[in-house]
Order: sequence, then C-alpha cells, then structure tokens
Amino acid sequence: MSDNEPEGPRQTESFAGEEELLGGPPPSRDPYTPEPGPRPGEQRAFRIMRWAWVPLLIVAVLILIAILR
Repeated sequence: MSDNEPEGPRQTESFAGEEELLGGPPPSRDPYTPEPGPRPGEQRAFRIMRWAWVPLLIVAVLILIAILR
C-alpha cells in the first residue's frame, strides 16, 4: 500500500443523471389516488360552471334559427 491511498472503502464516481436511472425512494403516497372530495372553492366553481352551458346553448339556438331562416 502506498501512502497516498485512503484506508477506508473507496467511493465510486457517480455521473449526472445516474440517480434517476437507479430510482429513488418510493413516493409517500400513490400519485393516482384521488382526493377525498372537492375543496370549498372548487365546489362553488363547479356549480357556476354548470350554468355556463345556458348562455352557450342560447347562442347555439340563435345561430341555428338565423341559419334556417
């Protein structure tokens, strides 16, 4: 043994991106698990979004009436 070598175990070189190939620790939860339910703001947004179809249907009916005249 020469004086320049460390006495402990050798560390291997790691290349950029190597950690991605080996994988990491598993995620804390499954990413495809749905949330238990909508939050309060989301409930209101979806209620309002249902009413957004009414003006669209009215415009579609008016366009059909104009085309068929």
